[in-house]
Amino acid sequence: MKSLHKHLLFASLLLLQACTITNEGPQGPRGNDGADGVQIYSSTSDIFANDFDIVDEFVSINEFEWDILDEETVDYGLVMGYIQFDGTTSWHALPFSTPFENDIVNLRYVFDINSFDLVLEGEVANNNEANEDLFDGDLLRVVAIPPSLIIKAKGFDHRNYDAVKEAYGLKD
Repeated sequence: MKSLHKHLLFASLLLLQACTITNEGPQGPRGNDGADGVQIYSSTSDIFANDFDIVDEFVSINEFEWDILDEETVDYGLVMGYIQFDGTTSWHALPFSTPFENDIVNLRYVFDINSFDLVLEGEVANNNEANEDLFDGDLLRVVAIPPSLIIKAKGFDHRNYDAVKEAYGLKD
């Protein structure tokens, strides 16, 4: 009889263990390995009209030096520029075009490992100084995202700074 009780007790314990309820579902597929030391770069700089250098009668360039990018980010990552106009709170993705004093002014950028250049182009010759003054006191925000951290979700708009800020956890 003692033997029967031991077997019933053992069977009851096995049955209880088999009926344990958990909140865990099936394990999903393994994700990509994280990249050690890889981070997103974000920086804000003031734009001053007198920092532009005139290249020709249509183009002026303002050079911002840096040494934070590697070749992989330059070649395969994402580098975005945004402008915030003085006295406003919204950010606009570059390139940006606007009509100004009988001219169309285009603000765009080029970058490499060592620099981020803000390029100002007008369609009217010798209007450089007036065009440069248009952006005096505004803010430039640059965000560089290494290829391993780029969000590739359908419909995600990297030109929308607020969405980029939230998705990547950027601080102002």
